[in-house]
Amino acid sequence: MEQRASETARRNPALDIIRKGSIITIITLVSRPLGYVREAIQAYLFGATLLVDAFIVAFNFPELIQTLFFSGATSAFLIPVCTKYLNDREEYSRIYSTFINISIVLTLFVSVVFFLFSGTVVRIIAPGFSPEAKVITNNLFLIMIPVIAFHTVLSVMKAFLNAKEHFAAPELSGIIWNLFFIASAVLLGKKLGIYSLAIGVTAGSLMQIVMQYPYLRKYGIRYHLALDLSHPAIATAKRLFTGALIATSIVPINSFVGRIIASYLPHGEVASLSYAFRIFILPFSLFAVPVYTVMFSRLSKLFHDRDMQNFKAHIDSSVLLICVTLIPATILLCTTGDLCVKILYERGAFTATDTAMTTRALFGYSVGLVFYGLSISFVRIFNSMHDMKTPALIGITSIVLNAIIASILMVPFRNLGISLATSIVSLYNFVFLYVILKRRTRYALTRTATRDIIKSIFAGMALTLLIVLTRRLLPGRLLTPLIISAFLTIAVYGIVFKSYYRKLLRRG
Repeated sequence: MEQRASETARRNPALDIIRKGSIITIITLVSRPLGYVREAIQAYLFGATLLVDAFIVAFNFPELIQTLFFSGATSAFLIPVCTKYLNDREEYSRIYSTFINISIVLTLFVSVVFFLFSGTVVRIIAPGFSPEAKVITNNLFLIMIPVIAFHTVLSVMKAFLNAKEHFAAPELSGIIWNLFFIASAVLLGKKLGIYSLAIGVTAGSLMQIVMQYPYLRKYGIRYHLALDLSHPAIATAKRLFTGALIATSIVPINSFVGRIIASYLPHGEVASLSYAFRIFILPFSLFAVPVYTVMFSRLSKLFHDRDMQNFKAHIDSSVLLICVTLIPATILLCTTGDLCVKILYERGAFTATDTAMTTRALFGYSVGLVFYGLSISFVRIFNSMHDMKTPALIGITSIVLNAIIASILMVPFRNLGISLATSIVSLYNFVFLYVILKRRTRYALTRTATRDIIKSIFAGMALTLLIVLTRRLLPGRLLTPLIISAFLTIAVYGIVFKSYYRKLLRRG
């Protein structure tokens, strides 16, 4: 069976990515709507207010820390490291246990430090908040400190499962997290107020870890009280860690910097960025995440086997799949974003003014959707080649660029300027990574892939005209023009790429 799957992958990389990534897409189709239910409940109970601003900032900091220093870098360097030991079950379990134990020790130490100096942390992450808002932010932050340890342990589990090309369990954990968050908000919201959200975050994070154990056992991955710091895998991990840490932290740092800058804007602007990003991230999660997650595991194996021909073929297929799916998604978000915000959020304490703020931020994020997906994918390509340094160096410059652009554009455009900065920096990251990869490996998009991407752009232009026309014919309506726009997107791209889809099915 494994040999047959490998032959399929070599014959048709795109079909291999689609088949393995489809499970991620299916789970996302369940998880993301739950995320919107979660956001809708949050918006209904608390609106876009000082309380929500405090919660978002308090939640983003522990999330940022574990993403920056632990979980974000973990898969980037662990998958290439543990790929070498895939066929040795005992050795695989040994290094798994070692990395789990290292994660526990490090994150517990960091958590204690943040607990002791929480007041100082809040003054740094929310400099523009009022004294009242800072007190609330501090209390929320204390409740959510354990998230650092929980998510880091989860990321180690995810890396070892993904290396085995098992993607379901780690993705299912997002559903568990959303369910606990929603339950806590609904059951405890009236009694505990905004603190019910923080409790839901922490409890959900713990349950994400618990649900991984049956799947780990299924693949023979056993936990032991082992801390083999002399293992060769540790030496390799040390060599790769710093670069992976920097490279994978760029996106969350840029997002966090944007929210710090937004804290100087009127109340509700930080919350609007968060609500907008929640909508923006849906097509990214449906299409880009499955592609680069499967691609990363596959490229790590191909690079280990020195099979550069198929290595480049998988890159080509991945880039094309991201462009063909995210270009129409960009058009749909930019032309119907206001409808999405109204349908999802405008109720209860979430007013028409909040909708206008969120729509502005959503447009800024959406114009860079394709480059957001491509830039993260290219970071993973370099990671699979055991090169963490190149994405890290480019990423460091992008942090400075993002802060400058966001600060400049915030003055005339407010939250739109901050979200536009994210899109501009994503384009910057992708272009530089592509140029360097081309010089180093002589990789270049094939003529077929280039032609299909150009076709997708022209199809997007036609789609834009059709959606604008539809909205003018149906002014003042919400659901009907959105449904028609979605149908037009499927129809236009289905017709333009009919031969591409047929080719995939025929080769499968």
